[in-house]
Amino acid sequence: THPWARRRAPLDPAELAATPLLLRERGSGTRQVLDAALAAHGGLTAPLLELASTTAVKAAVVSGAGPSVLSELALGEELAARRLVQIPVEAVRLGRDLRAVWPTGQRPAGPARDLLGLTRGSG
Repeated sequence: THPWARRRAPLDPAELAATPLLLRERGSGTRQVLDAALAAHGGLTAPLLELASTTAVKAAVVSGAGPSVLSELALGEELAARRLVQIPVEAVRLGRDLRAVWPTGQRPAGPARDLLGLTRGSG
């Protein structure tokens, strides 16, 4: 029911930065990416609410408490069921780089190898 859910145009980064959001706590990966991405647009305004888990943030957004920025990977079920709506933001990169590490001389095996196979060349 949030007004952004009816938008036809992408959200302006300055508007996102100026809007009180439901956010993960400082130090979470999602929050670090958002802070860095919006620094050039005035930085984030004071949050509407800070929560310690993505599950808690999703529940608050679904209940109508306010908008948020979360990982698309964490929202698959909610987006598919249309309980949440994805709003594009123009001219802001909200992705993050992940690194895989393993002991010298060992090669990833099993599920770790499979996961790396899915991600190679996707950056």
